[in-house]
Amino acid sequence: SESVARDLRSFLRTERVSSIYNAVDAHRYAPFGAALDLDALCGLAPARAGTVRIGLSATFAKWKGHLTFLRALAALDPELSVRGYIIGGPIYRTAGSQHTLAELEAERDRLGLGDRVGFTGLVADAAKALRALDIAVHASTDPEPFGLAIVEAMACARAVIVSNAGGAAELFEEGVTGVGHRPGDVRDLAAQMTRLASDARLRVALGRTARERVMAQFGTQDMAKRFSRVYDEAAN
Repeated sequence: SESVARDLRSFLRTERVSSIYNAVDAHRYAPFGAALDLDALCGLAPARAGTVRIGLSATFAKWKGHLTFLRALAALDPELSVRGYIIGGPIYRTAGSQHTLAELEAERDRLGLGDRVGFTGLVADAAKALRALDIAVHASTDPEPFGLAIVEAMACARAVIVSNAGGAAELFEEGVTGVGHRPGDVRDLAAQMTRLASDARLRVALGRTARERVMAQFGTQDMAKRFSRVYDEAAN
């Protein structure tokens, strides 16, 4: 991302730095196709008809914002028909770098969320999990270098709520391909959740334009063209 490029330029003062965005396979991450039964994966009873499914797909690294996500869900109006899903699990071996499932479950219980939030564990196919959501949340409390999970959700034509910092802030246009929230701000995230959960037309519109943005800027061919330009410039 340009965010990472700026950091590099700040100390590699004599070096040229070119940013090349990550790409996603838009055929694999597509709006239509098989979707996971998230309720079954979480051991929950099926959600009632009309429930809006809001998910956070991330490793359990502490800066990924799981606590912010849970607290924002707890701040929602109880009359709003939503269910939250935490997709993923702990993958690191560095002591103290990540939450445990028990810690997150304890926070869910402390907040009184009960069966309004489920934990899927690690999933083999992220696209199938994303297609089961209505809203995909990115809640990182520190700036992301890029934010691949955001672009994957956009490719699946899901409405995204993005922590508006670092490389992640470059991936969407406010109110057009997604909506942003201040990193770590529970109330701001809850407000955006409420806004999208209450407006199905907005969710569809954001998802449609998000998919178009991915096709135009984050495809594998676009990444290849960017690499080619860098090589051509270096050769000349």
